Amino acid sequence: MMKTDVRLALLARQRRFEWALAHDAQARTAATFVRGKTHDLLNLLQIIRLSASVLEQRCDAAVREIIVDLQRSADESHRSLTELIEIARPPEVAARGAPVAEAVRAAVASLEGGASVRARIEARPEAVTRCTAEEIDHLVLGLVLDVAETRGSEPPVEILVRERMISSTPWIEIVRGSEAVPVSDRFELRVVEAIAHRASGELVRSEQRGGEEVIVALPQVGAR
Repeated sequence: MMKTDVRLALLARQRRFEWALAHDAQARTAATFVRGKTHDLLNLLQIIRLSASVLEQRCDAAVREIIVDLQRSADESHRSLTELIEIARPPEVAARGAPVAEAVRAAVASLEGGASVRARIEARPEAVTRCTAEEIDHLVLGLVLDVAETRGSEPPVEILVRERMISSTPWIEIVRGSEAVPVSDRFELRVVEAIAHRASGELVRSEQRGGEEVIVALPQVGAR
């Protein structure tokens, strides 16, 4: 059974990552909002610039100076908004992540002494998804922390990594065995699901006799 102080240390490590994950999600939402609004403003500025150009040809010299100032202001605003769009561009999710088998082994190794976890790898060493090594590390940690502590002896948490073809597309599945007893609040699984969604994957829970099987399915990248 995992010691309380060790579990607390693992939870603290996971919470730091969750904070970064939440901050990134908020930044992406804000960036989408900013880009949408600035594009609308850019369209309005373009209308102003075109209208001022037409008016300049039809007005006398006194009014023409005001129109020139209006055009100059519109041009400067256009440049500022274009720069703002670039600043608000969120970082892209990695197009190609880390080799999954290696990352899962490293994640399990980092838990040695803190949790009874074993990995069974049935995937090729070169199999890759969009998840980085850090994301896979926290994905495995989330699956482990989702397991409730029980009194007496308990079987180790088993993490299986396998490959599957789904609708002619190669996927990697990271599976937590059904013998593990899940915790009640399932907060850790919501974090795991957020990581999976970032990599265009999904989380599936399946009740099994004697427990629950949790599958994190991630599409492979560059697989044939």
